[in-house]
Amino acid sequence: MLPVPIETLRVRIGLESSDASRDTDIQTASDTALALMAIYCDRYFDELIGGTEIFTHVSGETLGLKRYPVTQIQSMVDSNTNDVSAYHLGELTGIIHFDVPGRFHELTVVTDAGYAEGEFPDDLMVAYYQIFDQQMLAIETGGQSASNIESVTVADVGTVRYGSTDASSGSYVPPLSQSILDAYKRYEA
Repeated sequence: MLPVPIETLRVRIGLESSDASRDTDIQTASDTALALMAIYCDRYFDELIGGTEIFTHVSGETLGLKRYPVTQIQSMVDSNTNDVSAYHLGELTGIIHFDVPGRFHELTVVTDAGYAEGEFPDDLMVAYYQIFDQQMLAIETGGQSASNIESVTVADVGTVRYGSTDASSGSYVPPLSQSILDAYKRYEA
């Protein structure tokens, strides 16, 4: 799933909207960006209709789903046949609040949840585009970064020495994206 039409991503990397020559690279970069966002936030963003989550040996009055916002809960069944029909759903947070706290051996929840194409919030799109661009650059350069610049010397002025760290060794999620994604981290119920 792409958060925007593939034509938008083609134009973003400098192609005509109808040029499908780099679609495999675009899909790879997009999948990687979404996966990195999911790992960073401990939740999924892309839409999935009929997605199943299984919770084993859980108890309490709340349960946090890993994919939200939630459009609907299709079904919720506990293997011990506990009644799980009395609940309230926080659609935007993916939190199920049970009216009667319970102990569930194996609770299976089937939902329609996540953001459909074109529905990602604007700030989330900024984070996505930053990570997508970084992944496209890695694909285009074979994952190699430029050589490290150790120092710069200006005649009659002096030399500025830089640290020996490799700029490419940082996080796969850029700092601005991290700041944005912090607001989207999964809420632990």
